[in-house]
Amino acid sequence: MITIAICDDDNSQINALKKMLTEWNGCIMINEYNSAEQFLFNYPDVSCDLLLLDIEMDDMNGMELAKELRARGDMLPIIFITGFSEYIGDGYDVEALHYLVKPVDKKKLFQVLDRYACRHKSDNRIILPSGDESVLVASDDIVYLEAFGKKTQVTLNGGKEILCTCGLSEVSGKLGQGFVSCHRSYVVNIGLIRSISRSEITMDSGKKIPLSRRLYDSVNRAFIDYYKEERK
Repeated sequence: MITIAICDDDNSQINALKKMLTEWNGCIMINEYNSAEQFLFNYPDVSCDLLLLDIEMDDMNGMELAKELRARGDMLPIIFITGFSEYIGDGYDVEALHYLVKPVDKKKLFQVLDRYACRHKSDNRIILPSGDESVLVASDDIVYLEAFGKKTQVTLNGGKEILCTCGLSEVSGKLGQGFVSCHRSYVVNIGLIRSISRSEITMDSGKKIPLSRRLYDSVNRAFIDYYKEERK
């Protein structure tokens, strides 16, 4: 399941985008933010696969948010949405996925989302930096990620562990759909979850992962929606 975040200080724009996104795919998860600061405060504790980002916002604007993410080494896919075409050049600088001018045309948005979904689905392998080497792994083989300071331990099926020399947000940003943040220090593979309680997640391997109380609803919803989609 794809999790899409909308960051815009105009609630009417957020509602319009949510309606279009639901028409595009009724099984996606949508999170909304009214400012760049609010998004940064919650990210990456709250899972995000794609960001629909308004540029013209008070205080920190959307372009500044994108530059901050890239400065952190985070390549979260971004679709810029704005009323002014003058920002297109800046969008290239931060490697934006696309640029849509308000009012957003639903057909154009769907075309961009379709291209993103195809790439998202087909790109299953990721490269993880570990010490002096780079390790290629299939994201489906990843059971969970755990933060260790500025590093991340990646646990694979079979129990193999890879200690990555980058933070949790950077590693989780490489993953496709099917992963969800359940705690400040953990991201888990939804397809390998056995059960969920109010305080922890049990993986198929028997490993128990802590579950943040404030993330319980979003994780449980992602778990249910994932298997609804699998049965289609």
